[in-house]
Amino acid sequence: MQRGLSLLLGVLLDRLVGDPSWGHPIRLIGLLGKAAFRVLAPLQAWGGLLTLLFCGGLFGALVWISVKALPWLEPLWLFYLIALTSLEREVGRVFKALEKEGLSAARERLRFLVSRQVELLDKEGIVRGALETLAENFNDAFCGPLFWYVVGGLPAAALYKVVETLDSMFGYPYEPYRAFGWPIARADDLLNLVPARLAAIFLALAAPFCRGSFFETLRVALRDAPAHSSPNAGWPEAALAGALKISLGGPIPYPQGLKKWPWFGEGFRTPTPEDFPRALRLVRVAALEALGIALLLTLIY
Repeated sequence: MQRGLSLLLGVLLDRLVGDPSWGHPIRLIGLLGKAAFRVLAPLQAWGGLLTLLFCGGLFGALVWISVKALPWLEPLWLFYLIALTSLEREVGRVFKALEKEGLSAARERLRFLVSRQVELLDKEGIVRGALETLAENFNDAFCGPLFWYVVGGLPAAALYKVVETLDSMFGYPYEPYRAFGWPIARADDLLNLVPARLAAIFLALAAPFCRGSFFETLRVALRDAPAHSSPNAGWPEAALAGALKISLGGPIPYPQGLKKWPWFGEGFRTPTPEDFPRALRLVRVAALEALGIALLLTLIY
């Protein structure tokens, strides 16, 4: 009962506040990661592994000790570990900039969310990038933390956040991160194997609430997700494409060159800015479903 109440309060705080203006303790992971990279980068993959152990151990210990001393901090930590509201706001700002200020402003907003070369994106590319970010990070910002909290409590959710944060910093297949980030990226792959597929299922279950089809969403996810180079990212992206009957993915420009990603929802129409409200509703309904299941499991597990 106490874990369920903590989870509910954490999600409610995220919905009401989003990322707080007074500072965010998750930034500590970023500071630790940057410091470790400066020292350990010459060790390549071993340096990445040591960084993972160092940041995970230090941050995990901080969370565990603080909650042992002050149990009422658990909902507050969950609030910091969940970032769905912040995700919605940041993606929404891309579409608002696209509507009010034009392509250049929208590209600058999208730059904060993706690693692709935004200067080369047209309107369609901006829309795709924003919707793909919403889909993929529905798992990273919500389903993943919930899953690991149910499985292993607050320490497991905190360690998941450490891996996610370090992966966003170093988990890239190009220099100077290729070798250093390899163990971090593999840890991220492992921790998201189950949550990413659950995210796709929750999006499929939410599809009928957004004029979509559960079975069509699941069909597209099962068909298209395995083609992604990541074992996990394709699942929520393909599910969102199937639910909204739009095409995502395809060739994307990066600073390292053009990457020919597979198409998700191939044969469906090109997405437009008008798809954002439906995508947002889809993700919110899916989040409610995931929260309901998580609360139920905290009562019986």
